Amino acid sequence: MKSTLLFLILVLSISITNKATADDKPLQGKAKLDSLEAELPYAKGDTNEVNLLINLSDGYAFLDADKGIKFGNQSVELANKINWEKGLAKCYYTIATCYYSNNNLKKAMNYLLKSLEVSRKTGNKREIAQSLGNIGILYEIQTDNTKALEYYSKAVRMNKEIGNNVNLAMNLSNIGVVYENQSNYPKALDYFFKALKLNEKTNTSISMVANLSNIGLIYKKLGNSTKALKYSLKALEIAEKNEYKRKTASILLNVAVLYKISSDYKKAMSYNLRALKLNKELKAYHNLALNYSNIGNLKKFESNYSEALNYYKKALILYEEYGSIKDVASIYLSFASLYIDLNAPETNAKFWDELRVVEGLNKEISLERAINYLTQSKSIYIEIKDQFRLSKTYNLLHKANNLKGNYHKSLEYYKQYKQLQDSIFSQNNADKIAALEKAREDDLKQKEIEKQKLKIAEQEKREKLILYFSIGFIIVMAVVMFIIYRLLKRSDKLLYNVLPVSIAKRLKNKEHPISDYFTQASIVFIDIVNFTEMAKNEDPRKLVEALNAIFTSYDTIAKKYGLEKIKTIGDSYMAAAGIPEVQKDNTHRAAQMALEVKEMMSDYRTANGVKIEVRIGLDCGPVVAGVIGENKFIYDMWSDAVNTASRMESTSESGQVHITECFKEAVSEYDEFDYVERGEIEIKGKGKMKTYYIADKEMEIV
Repeated sequence: MKSTLLFLILVLSISITNKATADDKPLQGKAKLDSLEAELPYAKGDTNEVNLLINLSDGYAFLDADKGIKFGNQSVELANKINWEKGLAKCYYTIATCYYSNNNLKKAMNYLLKSLEVSRKTGNKREIAQSLGNIGILYEIQTDNTKALEYYSKAVRMNKEIGNNVNLAMNLSNIGVVYENQSNYPKALDYFFKALKLNEKTNTSISMVANLSNIGLIYKKLGNSTKALKYSLKALEIAEKNEYKRKTASILLNVAVLYKISSDYKKAMSYNLRALKLNKELKAYHNLALNYSNIGNLKKFESNYSEALNYYKKALILYEEYGSIKDVASIYLSFASLYIDLNAPETNAKFWDELRVVEGLNKEISLERAINYLTQSKSIYIEIKDQFRLSKTYNLLHKANNLKGNYHKSLEYYKQYKQLQDSIFSQNNADKIAALEKAREDDLKQKEIEKQKLKIAEQEKREKLILYFSIGFIIVMAVVMFIIYRLLKRSDKLLYNVLPVSIAKRLKNKEHPISDYFTQASIVFIDIVNFTEMAKNEDPRKLVEALNAIFTSYDTIAKKYGLEKIKTIGDSYMAAAGIPEVQKDNTHRAAQMALEVKEMMSDYRTANGVKIEVRIGLDCGPVVAGVIGENKFIYDMWSDAVNTASRMESTSESGQVHITECFKEAVSEYDEFDYVERGEIEIKGKGKMKTYYIADKEMEIV
């Protein structure tokens, strides 16, 4: 999955084969390159020749990287000679692509950084965004996820600024891949869906196929086969429509696996056969081997052992030439598992009759072959340190030797299997040898008990009385402990309702006083307009009910966006994002909450029909937060940003979300909001400040 996305980004600048895909025929590209080389003797040493050399470098990047580097260096030399700085950035970029193709990531990074430096000098934002995205890719390949995300995020901001939705979608998709590699599947899905939305907007079908496939694979990892199939089939439909044959073949394999997981073996076979036909046409030998292996497994499930063996043999031939040693070991396990299954007591005699004719097999030969394959796979898994499959190999060796009558070897392999299982699964399974020894010991004890039965009859009676007393005592203690537990849970619940959970846990661990410094948090103040006047003639009970209904709705919205409610003061409500847990997107969360509250209150009326209007103010910045009090704890926060957010609320207008310039700058990376400059206004304790009103792009700022 990741390699597909990286390829899409890195060949973005190639002008030789527009709309190039992995299904393009190399000869078409080579013919074009030959015609371009034929133009070189007539070039005039100007910018046109630099572009010609860049095109040749691009074109050879994935055909002959060394030749591409040669043309790239010539383009650099000429661009410097004629002092064409704008072209120089492209020269460096294409050389980086060639080094990436050559798997020289260090040099690829150096040339991308050179390209980025020149693009910044010339102010070419498109090239800047492109280089930032590819630097992120190189960091991701080197598993430096922090740096990868840093550069992807910079590329996202730049592509949003210039409105390049095609490249923006690629950036978002690659961020999704990073989160998938970290097993953060919800976050990965979020970015893949964002990328997919942009793909649909720009009608970029190849990227759409990649993102739909990625989403399907994520749902597969999450165990949701229904959704995995839904998105994989969508990807398949688009890939087939656009004749992306390699991608189609790959998706067909994924869909086949999903149908097998869903126990729809007929459809699993159908999709495997469709993939098989394409992989043969494309000469995609590694995928073809996987096809053969999958079909063999399905044939084995149908008890068609002869055909299963035939497909395994085809897979082995291809894996030995085009696969890794891990692939070879996996097919060895398939052979061994089939040979062992054949020796099961319930195996029908007719299968043996068929195999004697077709394969020349009998039980003795089949077990010898199973042990031979397992011995080879064992060596491979030890070499590559794959403990999970090594444990499976030991278990199959135990079974094969047991069927062959080699009980000593069987026992040794079983011990190795159990020992490895214990290290992998932390002794979740019982040890068979220990169980056998325990059974023998229990048997000896029972015989001894029988011998001494008459002598210890009275002793047993006393033991029963003690046992009954102990059980009664345990039951009483259990009831007492349960009551104490319920009281403690109730106490905890009250504490968690008053304080954030993480803060409450710290208090329970005797940490007091608690004070934390946060470099960035966002504060939301909401105040009901003219509440004091409205409250004068209102029934107190109805007033409290109205406030409770409003503040409960605010609590729900705060929870939805991950904000922490800090406190209410009369008719004012205060919440914050980014505390007590750091949230990098705290400004985005705060803006979303404020705008949803604004929308909710736009035409809000109490039960008796009184219209309620609110003012909302936001700011962000460093804050100090902590717990004050000894008996009645309060979690509160203090900073200039808190005071300013309060001022934003008090100077706002009814039905508006009033923000500082600082907040606007911080939230601008999310291209979801519109702003109206309010101008400079006098803010108590701050002097004149430039402030803004904010709204969703779908909302109108009145």
